[in-house]
Amino acid sequence: MQKERDTRPVVLVAEPQALPGMWLEDVLTDAGCAVSGPYGTCMEASETLDEAPPDFAVISTDLNRGPGFPLACALRRQGIPFALIAGNASVPRAFSDVPTFDRLFDARDVVAAVTARCPARVDRRACPMAARIAAGEDVALDQCPPACRS
Repeated sequence: MQKERDTRPVVLVAEPQALPGMWLEDVLTDAGCAVSGPYGTCMEASETLDEAPPDFAVISTDLNRGPGFPLACALRRQGIPFALIAGNASVPRAFSDVPTFDRLFDARDVVAAVTARCPARVDRRACPMAARIAAGEDVALDQCPPACRS
């Protein structure tokens, strides 16, 4: 018997807090999405990108062991759309084109962001900072996303 292919959009969730992460998982599953995560760190989420790239991601800017912006840069380099949960955190201008949510947001808003961006995946682009990122060097997060879009 052949297994039927899952055609639901996959949404990666990077949220360090258990209850908000489970809530997002429930909201997205109820909206017809498959969920990857929730992941508590950039490293955990990033490790899944090559093997199973999502169609969309929802990223907290405040993850365990550091901010979520390196994950956002990795997603942008791969052409994967995403939204940020920023709360009171400052979001670099480079991410001004990304949907940003406060810590308290309506489920309908996140579902709308996902459904508006999942159908059209953009092409992967070469990142001029990829070697620095791979070497673990510091990168200027304000400069990385515009460079990846050019």
